[in-house]
Amino acid sequence: MICRSSIRRFDGDAGSTLHTAAFTRGATGLRFVSWATIDKGTGLYVDKTKAPAFSIAWVPAEKITDETSSAIEIDAALADPDQVPLIVVPKLELPVAFMSDDGSAFPVVGIKGQAMVLVARVDGIDLGTHGQLTFGWVGDRC
Repeated sequence: MICRSSIRRFDGDAGSTLHTAAFTRGATGLRFVSWATIDKGTGLYVDKTKAPAFSIAWVPAEKITDETSSAIEIDAALADPDQVPLIVVPKLELPVAFMSDDGSAFPVVGIKGQAMVLVARVDGIDLGTHGQLTFGWVGDRC
């Protein structure tokens, strides 16, 4: 059962890149990740020619100060060899997606006795588009 979701919005008119983090807050797993990229003019999903790139990974908690960490902090965490890549989708491939592991949650990953933090980087967001990432969390304590 989904006990909580984290939503992160992006807007191509505000910038071509989104960097964000999501702390587990007691969740034991990530049940799903989804995103949608929408054309502001039509209100429809964009086609592949306007799809941004998505990088989502677990990173050590000490690398991220909070859920509004800077692009520099998130890029450094994604460049760290201690990261665990979860989803990497190149630009021009998937404008809309729902990813789950069909039955059980992606487990929360730990390092040094501490839960890692989920970070995301969305690159190449086109002008005139916007959208959101959604993370669905499961667990007894969240």
